Amino acid sequence: MNAPLKTPLPHSVKPRFSPTALLPSVETLGNLCKTSIAPLLGILAFIGFWSLLAQYSEGLPGPLSTWQAALVLFADPFYDNGPNDMGIGWNILNSLGRVGVGFGLAALVGIPLGFAIGRFAFLAGMLAPIISLLRPVSPLAWLPLSLAAFQDSNPSAIFVIFISSIWPMVINTAVGVHNIPDD
Repeated sequence: MNAPLKTPLPHSVKPRFSPTALLPSVETLGNLCKTSIAPLLGILAFIGFWSLLAQYSEGLPGPLSTWQAALVLFADPFYDNGPNDMGIGWNILNSLGRVGVGFGLAALVGIPLGFAIGRFAFLAGMLAPIISLLRPVSPLAWLPLSLAAFQDSNPSAIFVIFISSIWPMVINTAVGVHNIPDD
């Protein structure tokens, strides 16, 4: 057997692990309390106001009944009882699919268009009035137009996502390309 060393470690060698290293400092705890008390009080005040409002109004559910309904809703998120009765998980996946298609189409059109606008001043001047006219239109204004044009909610939703996300892509790509130094 090896005998333990009786010579002490030099002062320059520090132990690799200290049990107190896992504990947060008093300053860290103080900062955590300072940054979390106001949001917690705001959430509690909101829930209290909501429960008072629900108590004195008809038809408005309170926080507890909303929580219970949410537990039921999220208990089985992927059930499928036909096209009009599916769990919230399938609805979220369908929505994310529409967002992906709409945003992807906007990227396919918007990035090359923004590149061309940023590169060619004539094209920028030609398309600036059209972009300035269409960019501020609200997605809520595009929705009835797309429903009338497509006669179906799925392509309408994809179009609204497309038309809402193409303008920031075009403008930011054009500004980025325009700001590239010529050298």
